[in-house]
Amino acid sequence: MAVTIKDVAKKAGVNASTVSRVIKDSSEISDKTKVKVRKAMHELGYRRNAAAQILASGKTNTIGVVFPPVADKASQPFFMKILTSINETARDYDVSIAIATGHSAKELKKQIELQYSEKRVDGFIVLYAGKNDEVRDYLLENKVPFVLVGTPAEGKNEITHVDNDNMLLGREAVRHLAQLNHQNISFVTDTKETEVFEERYQGFKDESEKLGLNHDLLFMDANFSLRNETALVVMDDVLSLKVVERLRSQGLNVPEDVSLITYNNSIFGAMIHPYLTTFDIHIEQLGASAIKKILDLRDRKENLPEKSIIPFELIIRESTKARI
Repeated sequence: MAVTIKDVAKKAGVNASTVSRVIKDSSEISDKTKVKVRKAMHELGYRRNAAAQILASGKTNTIGVVFPPVADKASQPFFMKILTSINETARDYDVSIAIATGHSAKELKKQIELQYSEKRVDGFIVLYAGKNDEVRDYLLENKVPFVLVGTPAEGKNEITHVDNDNMLLGREAVRHLAQLNHQNISFVTDTKETEVFEERYQGFKDESEKLGLNHDLLFMDANFSLRNETALVVMDDVLSLKVVERLRSQGLNVPEDVSLITYNNSIFGAMIHPYLTTFDIHIEQLGASAIKKILDLRDRKENLPEKSIIPFELIIRESTKARI
């Protein structure tokens, strides 16, 4: 026999009407009572009637998660880690996740238009920021609730977004290397198209100039090689593994010849030696914050767009060494 609202109410020690309001995520019910009722639902295996719930509340209780329209996103651990966090946090709020992905911005926009026009989702979490984005333009023009993970190139005051302080991340990498007596450093990237790159590189450049260090920008391609650098700041952990391998093929070892510091603290950072000195940007907090923000937007608890800054932490491992 199917578990009913009355069964949940009896187990939680509340009225059936209270259970109904918890299902609707009513602001009239305290967080303490919501936790108690949701625990009873979970223990009894209660499953709401989705169709009836949509009719009653006008909400699908489903949030779309939009991946960037790039071919190699599966190779980036950032996306799987943040998706896991989003999914786990959504479960705590009795919300489902729908994935939106495509090989081009046009294809992705079409999928998002379909999901929202057919009322399959209540809003979106967009996992990338960039310039002249068709998807973001559509969401803004049609007043669709959405939260951006990252800092938008345009419309910062119009869009609710969660991010790290990427300029400070760039500065802190330089400060750590300067403390190790490195005077010649370069920033290494394989893309110049993202806001993350622009902000981290700007912070790197500003701090290098402030400290009077020699600095440069290197692009990871077939012609990649060092000049007189003794330390590198690399865009992310995955790229760092490629840089370490390329340096090794050129007769240079990390950290004996070149120190290396990077970002994201992915699983790859501690898989092979040298273990990477890296910044943990707390991807789990980015995902959890994004879910809470989109639900606030959906439920009109938050009216003005805002930016949430997630803290970061430097994890010192084997890839950096003091310059004697």
